[in-house]
Amino acid sequence: MTIAICDDELNIRSGLKTALEKEQYSVMEFENGLECYNAISALNSSDFPSLFILDIMMPEMDGLTLFKKIKELSPATPVMFLTSRDEEFDKVLGLELGADDYLTKPYSIRELIARIHVILRRYSKTENTQQKNILRFNEFLIDRDSYTATKSGTDLALTVTEFRIFEAFVSNPKTVFTRDQLIQKAYPDDVYLNDRAVDCHIKRLRKKIGTDLIETIYGLGYKLSDTLGK
Repeated sequence: MTIAICDDELNIRSGLKTALEKEQYSVMEFENGLECYNAISALNSSDFPSLFILDIMMPEMDGLTLFKKIKELSPATPVMFLTSRDEEFDKVLGLELGADDYLTKPYSIRELIARIHVILRRYSKTENTQQKNILRFNEFLIDRDSYTATKSGTDLALTVTEFRIFEAFVSNPKTVFTRDQLIQKAYPDDVYLNDRAVDCHIKRLRKKIGTDLIETIYGLGYKLSDTLGK
């Protein structure tokens, strides 16, 4: 598992990194909220951290703002706040927003590690069932159970057919789909359709997700733009 640390104090980041690596966690570290957001917003879902540990008072972007942006990208990812003793209001606000835990500086490394174990165990129990039906790709979140998709937290209002096509693309971001293959994805019970129907769905889908995010591969079909994976 990967844990992301975002704190503007180098000694805190270094101490946490050393302690977490001893526990066999991989660590990403950032010195401010903006640096963290820019880095994680470019990640694929498979590379997203399993947990964030955020300071509240940071330059460029504070921890509460970063928390909201993390939840837009990945609503199910747990977040723990680090707070100073005089930040009670921010601490309460963080918990009201949906943070999983907080720890007041100065803190015990042993207590911090214990709390991290508790959070990750709690999430691992639900992830085995939930994550199979949740697909994340960059700023997109696709829920296979509810047939809904969001972009940066905003509902895309896809039809069932549009959802099935988009889910096929995101599940196979490097694949070029022919029109026949997309018909099979969009209409699993009825494949006797004019393949030009797919073009109409692609046109509407592009308007909802971004006109440049689905490439036309002339003579073959369609694929996700390579820029989405960067």
